[in-house]
Amino acid sequence: MELEAPVVEADPARSRGGGDEDTLRTALLPCPNCDVQVVHKLAQLLLPGLAAACVDSTLRNPSSSLAVQLRAELVRYITDRSNSPPELPTEAGDDPLPDHDDPAEALATFLDDFASSKRSIVVSISGWLPYLGGDDGRDDRIDDLVQEMEATRFWPIERREAVARDLLRSLDAVSTGGAGSKFRCRDELETEEKLADHVTTRCRFTPVRCRNLVHGCTAEVSACRAEEHDAVCAFKLLPCEQGCGASVARRQMDRHCVTACPMKLANCPFYLLGCESAFPACNLGSHCAQFVRTHLRLLLDRNQITTMADRQDLDLEERLAMLEKCDSVGTLRKALDVRALTSALAALEKKMSAQNEGS
Repeated sequence: MELEAPVVEADPARSRGGGDEDTLRTALLPCPNCDVQVVHKLAQLLLPGLAAACVDSTLRNPSSSLAVQLRAELVRYITDRSNSPPELPTEAGDDPLPDHDDPAEALATFLDDFASSKRSIVVSISGWLPYLGGDDGRDDRIDDLVQEMEATRFWPIERREAVARDLLRSLDAVSTGGAGSKFRCRDELETEEKLADHVTTRCRFTPVRCRNLVHGCTAEVSACRAEEHDAVCAFKLLPCEQGCGASVARRQMDRHCVTACPMKLANCPFYLLGCESAFPACNLGSHCAQFVRTHLRLLLDRNQITTMADRQDLDLEERLAMLEKCDSVGTLRKALDVRALTSALAALEKKMSAQNEGS
């Protein structure tokens, strides 16, 4: 369907935090700031909620005119619901109604109720008929419509956030009896200058950028939530959990610890020969140097290599001592895997044979 550009549904007076009480007290200017993260979360729920109502209203593809009509009805519906105090369940077995202390939960319930109110008998029956799509088909249609609305900017995020701010103010006022400030600022200033200064620098709900912006985080949060966001920000640089000394983004820590970190746990490269040691990868060189005799013993036993020492009827320990004595430059101690140690052993054998022939 061709979706037309939307109009702004939010009440301009409400967008400044106003209501009847604020209108009467015109001498004071209310701060418009709300909890940025909660506003964004509510705004993200609105589009799927509208799409669900459109899909539930018809078995056909929703038209643009239907979407426009339902959008206006949806805004009125959730506004009325948000201004009403939460009710108790009518019967003992009923599910409890949403708590206004959790705005996202309350809005999700409002949206579900609105979509249910628009569901026609034909659409309800189709949910029980597999050949008409059922619940899976409904979810697919909702997802498709949401993607189309996003692509055409039928209800842009900034306009949904305007609605979400009004909704949040109402829910906050209802949940606190009109006196609280859990999700919004209730300060009022005498002049435009004081209001501007308060909104941008003093208000605890002033929008601020994440302090990890230089590392890639584009999140915007309220000032009072900055520490809370920083504690979970995926882009925050943290010292390596394994103590290698590197600073790694939280979102890349797991990958770093098992791939690039020099302190990652590694098996000895002579594991297949029988060495079962495990150690930080950066200690490979010291391990191979320290246990060179162990690795040589495993290599000679496993491969049954015939060396010059065998021809002289020397036992294994004598053979190892002879090899180490001949290895004046530490070639055996520097071998970091089976192939390198085998090559070093062959070179030493050749060197020893040449020395014996010369003598």
